[in-house]
Amino acid sequence: MTESENILLKDIQQNVQKAMGMVNTLKLEKKELEFEKSKLLDEIERLKEENEMIQRKYDNLKLAKSLIEDGDNVDAKLKINKIVREIDKCIALLNR
Repeated sequence: MTESENILLKDIQQNVQKAMGMVNTLKLEKKELEFEKSKLLDEIERLKEENEMIQRKYDNLKLAKSLIEDGDNVDAKLKINKIVREIDKCIALLNR
């Protein structure tokens, strides 16, 4: 081999080593990002559940307020009718 071929071969070897190092670095970064993604997905799920719970509490408070107030019983009646329909559906399913 000539001197220039040896230099070229060493350059190629160095470039391959750099590329391998970058691949390993990217693999580690990928694992870290996947872990962070998993944590964020868990956080999203927790916040969705918390949001649903708060929404149910809000609906219950709204219903209670409408039952207490004399003027606006329409919302309360609608909610009670909806609950009764759901109960009727459950009873119908149980009777099958």
